[in-house]
Amino acid sequence: MKLAVQIDDEENLLEGFGISSPDYDALEETWQSYLEEKAPDLALSGMVCVSLKICSAETIKDLNRRYRFLDEPTDVLSFPMWEQGGEFSPPRGWSEIPLGDIVICPEVVKLSSDAESRDVSYDFLLMLMHGFLHLLAWDHDTEEKESAMFSEQENLLRRYLQKV
Repeated sequence: MKLAVQIDDEENLLEGFGISSPDYDALEETWQSYLEEKAPDLALSGMVCVSLKICSAETIKDLNRRYRFLDEPTDVLSFPMWEQGGEFSPPRGWSEIPLGDIVICPEVVKLSSDAESRDVSYDFLLMLMHGFLHLLAWDHDTEEKESAMFSEQENLLRRYLQKV
């Protein structure tokens, strides 16, 4: 299996908000090895794809309003293709499987990072991991699930940081 991340940052928003561009090769390797370990059925596919859109606060606010009925910008949204009833259920036997879309707003990430005196590039990477886990049906709608998901996104981030 090969994992590919399709990136859309046409407006160079990462640079505009002082966020270091991730090492996308290391990101793909990290997510691919994670899927091989946690979702071995996907390893039978030739290609797994994730779409990553970097967008403005206005765009993510519109998406948040349209899909979550919240009229405010947010840091990250995920649109999983294969979540059914809170379970990750990708198709079997496909040569290429799109996992879904991750949409991240660097402006909101930066505002949160600044408010908490954290590194914005680190927080951006954390939001990438968070969004990826949502594509795999992870959620944080209860305290127990939130604790598990936040721990897992930190683990994923550590895996990535070991590669760069």
